[in-house]
Amino acid sequence: MRALANASRERGRAVVVAILLQDGGSHPFAERLKADGVAAREIRCGRRRYLAEVRELAAILRETGASVVHAHNYHADVVGWAAARRCGLPVVSTVHGFSSSDWKGKAYEWLDIQLLKRFDAVICVSEQTEAIMRRAGCRPDRLFLVRNGHWAPPPLPRADARRRLGLDETASVVGWVGRLSVEKGADLLLDAVSRGTPPPRCDVVLVGDGPERGALEARVRAAGPPLARVRFAGQRDDAPALLAAFDVLALSSRREGTPMVVLEAMGAGVPVVAFGVGGVPQVVDETTGWLVPPENVAGFSAALGDALSRPGEASRRAAAATRRLAERFGAAEWLERTDAVYAAAERP
Repeated sequence: MRALANASRERGRAVVVAILLQDGGSHPFAERLKADGVAAREIRCGRRRYLAEVRELAAILRETGASVVHAHNYHADVVGWAAARRCGLPVVSTVHGFSSSDWKGKAYEWLDIQLLKRFDAVICVSEQTEAIMRRAGCRPDRLFLVRNGHWAPPPLPRADARRRLGLDETASVVGWVGRLSVEKGADLLLDAVSRGTPPPRCDVVLVGDGPERGALEARVRAAGPPLARVRFAGQRDDAPALLAAFDVLALSSRREGTPMVVLEAMGAGVPVVAFGVGGVPQVVDETTGWLVPPENVAGFSAALGDALSRPGEASRRAAAATRRLAERFGAAEWLERTDAVYAAAERP
């Protein structure tokens, strides 16, 4: 969302980001958008006060003279769709993927899909997501495949990023960034590290928070030496700027769309080891990183060891990834495709 807003603003488009929040106080995402120069409006109506959120968002749409509403995630889909209909505006949603593993999350996803069938346009970030929406009965003429593009401020220099994370300058570092939930597969990374393929002086840093954090931390404490150098950095709103601290970015997800963190790592020149799930194979292959069959822990462990033990090859693949990023996932093409979706949504 931040990338899309900034890339649009830099091309001279008027963008207002409305953020649905449940509590008071400043929110890091809103503050970062404002620091970027993006107009960010915070909607704070309390927990599950959807009608109040709809009224407030509709007032913002009228005040700003919005011409299209673009929602991200199922909460925003509900509020955005209702507010857009009140104001007679077309509404678009980006479906980033379906990754819930518990019954409650799956129920929300099912309800979201039923609502998405009423949207004027639905952006899918991978072929897999598009196929899911087709099978669910969404009209094909309202589905648009637009893979995520890349926009990011320059990452911190390696030494500065390592200082922020408290890392030894000489250590090998495997980084992982994401929500600590089942679908993101941090446990699979720990399985891979437990096999001992990465070198002994290898730090493993997990950036993020989520419902699985307690269980993962308990596992690390109980494991002793095999996982002794694993540490949890917590939620960081500066995570994209810290990627240069890593020698390798590990993406161990069970399910994905087209993950922004992979594009950010490519932009930072950091080699990627990833499971081939969702839209990842359209971004990473054996020329631009290490691609491992889904949930193949042994293969993932071996790929991490290969990337760390052959820094020259890792640098070569990272450079190829940076070139691919510029050629296929640049902000200009991303915005042009997104603008085409807006135009399609606005047609009667």
